[in-house]
Amino acid sequence: MDKNILITGGAQRIGKAIAIYFANKGWNIALHYNQSKKEASNLKKKIINLGVKCWIVQGDLSNEKKTKLVFKNTLKKAVKIDCLINSASIFEDDSIDKINFKKWDSHFNVNLKAPAILSGEFAKQKNNKKKNIINIIDQRIFKITPYFLSYTLSKISLGGLTKILAIKLAPSIRVNAIAPGPVIKNKRQSESHFKKQYKNTILKTKVNTSDICKSIDFIIENQSITGVIIPVDSGQSMGWKTPDLINVKE
Repeated sequence: MDKNILITGGAQRIGKAIAIYFANKGWNIALHYNQSKKEASNLKKKIINLGVKCWIVQGDLSNEKKTKLVFKNTLKKAVKIDCLINSASIFEDDSIDKINFKKWDSHFNVNLKAPAILSGEFAKQKNNKKKNIINIIDQRIFKITPYFLSYTLSKISLGGLTKILAIKLAPSIRVNAIAPGPVIKNKRQSESHFKKQYKNTILKTKVNTSDICKSIDFIIENQSITGVIIPVDSGQSMGWKTPDLINVKE
């Protein structure tokens, strides 16, 4: 198999899990990173040991020109990309009463504008038959809260972009998304709060990265799916809350 996949934010967290999963399935991996050079280099060694090719590409996705260069520099190494995974994301807190437009711009640049630019570059490839774009969103687009204003709005917009691109790029390119729930604790959380968060889902368990990877694999293999956003969230988006967590920021 000679299939290449580009994963933004591929050196860490969910992106890293996706990279390892598809390397094990025989895909060649292009890892994008911004500041995590050491992590990307270490992961590259691990992926090459799995018997596939791996390229690392640096780029600041908050910058339009540098975002375009990410794809162009990837093509110089990989020649073609069969699947684009927009996984890189900024996740910072703000709210309408303490709105921070610097954070607003950062969220929209990385979480929405960069996937749009990369998708456009991806679509310019000559042979796009049976290719895929998959966006990593968030279950909170289905379960709105007043927290993380800029982040939430950027992910809601990415959900809209997913559907727009599914229509525009059909039938050659299918565009779908995954909306994860509690997978890995964020930097603001303690282990105890993260546990409370996933215990508050209806399945009372955190989401395994392997289930996200399997869902992406399912989308790629199923030729009849496009424009779909799949929650992989232990039921978190269904909104059930217990009293002790009603006022806890997620």
